[in-house]
Amino acid sequence: MSENPGGTPPRDDDPSVPPPPPAHQQPGATPPAGGAYPPPPGYGTPASPYGEQPGAQSPYGQQPPYGQQPGAQPPYGQPQYGAPYSPAPAQVDIGAGFSWSFAKFGQNWVTFAIGTLLWLIGIFLVVLLFGALLGGVGALSDSSRGSGLLALSAGGVLGILVNAAGVLAGALFAAATISTALKVTAGRPVTLSDMFAIPNVPQVLLLGLLVAVAQAVVSWVPVLGWLASIAITYFVFFSYHLVVDRGLGAIDAIRESVALQTRNVGSSVLVLLVAWACVFVGLIACGIGVLVGLPVALLFSAYAYRRVTGAQVAA
Repeated sequence: MSENPGGTPPRDDDPSVPPPPPAHQQPGATPPAGGAYPPPPGYGTPASPYGEQPGAQSPYGQQPPYGQQPGAQPPYGQPQYGAPYSPAPAQVDIGAGFSWSFAKFGQNWVTFAIGTLLWLIGIFLVVLLFGALLGGVGALSDSSRGSGLLALSAGGVLGILVNAAGVLAGALFAAATISTALKVTAGRPVTLSDMFAIPNVPQVLLLGLLVAVAQAVVSWVPVLGWLASIAITYFVFFSYHLVVDRGLGAIDAIRESVALQTRNVGSSVLVLLVAWACVFVGLIACGIGVLVGLPVALLFSAYAYRRVTGAQVAA
């Protein structure tokens, strides 16, 4: 029986009817120049969306790496001075760092030496003021009834206040000097006013108190207390840098400082020893040498901070 030529043609969406082959696979098709047809879809490089050719740039510009959101901040927040944090930290060249620090102090000695002198005078006056207040309250308590207990309690409280005042003033000095040193690492000119411009003051004060309390607590530990004190100093070494440069809170700055100090213990220990040596030499040089040794130590710490976070240091 022959097929009815007037029957209804099959529908395109009929699953029983196979789709027609591509044009280049139909009988009698002429191969293109080169003698090869392009591979069918599903083999080789997949086609890009939006009608793009393989390897073409996205219409929305450069896409961020996998796992990184557009506009995300680098680790440790956005730096105030210098290049952003790099996940590939560099080694600290101790000799080059010390030479750089001493040279930069020589170029900016008025800013650092005079600023340090004014800060030390201010800290001394603050401690002296609270000491005079302590002596006045103690003398007043001696002339009253129950003077022994009153003097003991008043002396203990005011003694803590005197120490706290010195700690807070010292924390502000450290933050101001480190902030100025970080500007130098970025190649920015500095003046004496920079030594009294302190970023993130509340967190600087909180950091100073936290470190002081931790040092006071471990000082009561027999025998091993001094080792614990050195360990605290080592692990919080970059805390002030992170507070003033990245704008971190005190707790986060301590946490990130610990992370930095544990990346390369050998280099970090040498950085701490050199900084201590600068201050010690300044102290034994008739005391006046501290106006050189202390700024050089803080400049060296700023240099090391830049290197361990993978940032560049201005020559």
